Amino acid sequence: MAKYQKSILRLSATEARDFFLMKESYFSMNLPRYFDLDALIKQAVETLGTSELKEIRDRIVKKEKGKNLNYFDFQDVNYTFQLNKTKTTYRPITLIHPYLYVDLVNFLTKDDNWMELLRRFGELREKTKSKIICHSLPFVPEKDEEDKKEASLKFWKDIEQESIKLSLEYNYLTKLDISNFYGSIYTHTIPWAFHGIDEAKKDKGNKPKLLGSKLDKKFRDMNNQETVTIPQGNKVSDLIAEVLLAYLDDQLLEKLDSNIDFKILRYRDDYRIFTNSSEDANFIKRELVTILQRHKLSLGESKTSQSSDIVHDSIKEDKHYWIEHDPVIKITNDKFYQKPKQFALKFVPFLRYGSRKLKNDRFKWIMDNRIYEATVQKHLLIIKEFADKYPNSGQLIGALKEFDNRVSGWKNEDFAHTGTDIGVLVAIVTDIIKSNPKATESGVKTISYLLSRIDYKTTLGEILESWSEQREIKKDFEYKFLLLNQIYSNLAKRSYNGYLEIWFQRLVVKNLNETSYFIEEYLSSIKNELTKLVCDVVRGTLETSIFQEEWLKEDKRINLASFINKEKIEELDDVIGNDEIRNNEYF
Repeated sequence: MAKYQKSILRLSATEARDFFLMKESYFSMNLPRYFDLDALIKQAVETLGTSELKEIRDRIVKKEKGKNLNYFDFQDVNYTFQLNKTKTTYRPITLIHPYLYVDLVNFLTKDDNWMELLRRFGELREKTKSKIICHSLPFVPEKDEEDKKEASLKFWKDIEQESIKLSLEYNYLTKLDISNFYGSIYTHTIPWAFHGIDEAKKDKGNKPKLLGSKLDKKFRDMNNQETVTIPQGNKVSDLIAEVLLAYLDDQLLEKLDSNIDFKILRYRDDYRIFTNSSEDANFIKRELVTILQRHKLSLGESKTSQSSDIVHDSIKEDKHYWIEHDPVIKITNDKFYQKPKQFALKFVPFLRYGSRKLKNDRFKWIMDNRIYEATVQKHLLIIKEFADKYPNSGQLIGALKEFDNRVSGWKNEDFAHTGTDIGVLVAIVTDIIKSNPKATESGVKTISYLLSRIDYKTTLGEILESWSEQREIKKDFEYKFLLLNQIYSNLAKRSYNGYLEIWFQRLVVKNLNETSYFIEEYLSSIKNELTKLVCDVVRGTLETSIFQEEWLKEDKRINLASFINKEKIEELDDVIGNDEIRNNEYF
């Protein structure tokens, strides 16, 4: 049974502040563990305490001609990089300047402000909950692995499973989503959501009085006073976006005839509309389009679909395909398989070779291979074929994890005995990553394991020969860099992927202090500011800045060296662990 998940709407103001100041709330993208987000937040909290920035401005903000500079007059105060949604489309992810983020958190979690947000959200949800069910509110994470698993299964349980259940009541399923939702949010609609349009429009000027209007100004100020978009990649923005979406739900419900029988499941800006006729579905869609247009938003027509086969279409098409083509024979509930060690020990006398441990290892090897329909190389090719058919599918994360589990524990000779060239496997995984940015972490993790299995001195002879004109290669890490250079050059030919560059660096970060041709080649090729910052800190030459801080006094600027934890780098294994990446396919 799933454990109870505590919604942030059940937190006190103090508890909410603690939640928002967690590193996972500050920046939702998963970075290698040597990026210390807590260190950034700590610096800001030590400076601001529970105050807003305006309340301590004289202590930290630089003056010019006797007046404080305004951070909103500067571009790039925050650090934003483009995350690939596909190989050719991008989504901006923002690491907000720590001072501005803590300022926002301190403002929102003042007792009166937090209570007003809870009251308004509760009011909107109460009016719509009978017809529109939202499953995307942030919840307080737990520490143990079971709760992490529950978080990764949330979309499956709350949306896909609930959709199947609703097939008992309805005949049609219509799927819709808002196009570029965060990037299209008109910040003036935030006070509309909190107070209604009429009331919000009365509260104009640079000194607003209403909570929603003050939030509107906070978001505009941190974006050089632009009125379109809020920073994506933090839990405060997620919550404010949910208030706006709840308001849109309320507006939609007011427009719909009470005689229409329907139900809507919403996960963030994705809608699943259940009706008993296509006419009702089309009517609801038209009303939603009108409301979105009024709020400067629009539907993503490419993802709009309608079906009368609710059970089938409750599950994503790519998942259906993988269920059919997955090369693993599913016998995980077989007690025989779940206890291979005990079984092996029982039948040890019948396995006539080696020690008791060798007998157990041999049996496990037999069992691990017994449940696969394909060879290791064919297994990866099946994953590639799936990726070609369903580009950038979240299901790829699970597929690569499954492959990793299969070869976990294999040594170089195990690959050799099965006639499998590790270099070929690396090439296939590299090809998968090229066109599927969503699989970046999982793909790089797989590459890290495969590289660790190569006997560089005996299996890279042909490659080394092609590089013989450079110089003699003497160290193992140089063999690794040789292959990594080829991988990265291959990936870079297609399109730039900053997130891939961050995770690719994880493979080489422990060697950045080395002096070699290969390191110099790598250093000259990097583009992403975060990867440059890591190189600077490791090599002791801090020149990279990720925040515009000309508005701050020099002694109050963020110490970026603390953002990179050198001790964590030294502790890293060459192989990326499961605990370092997200195995959740819905992200």
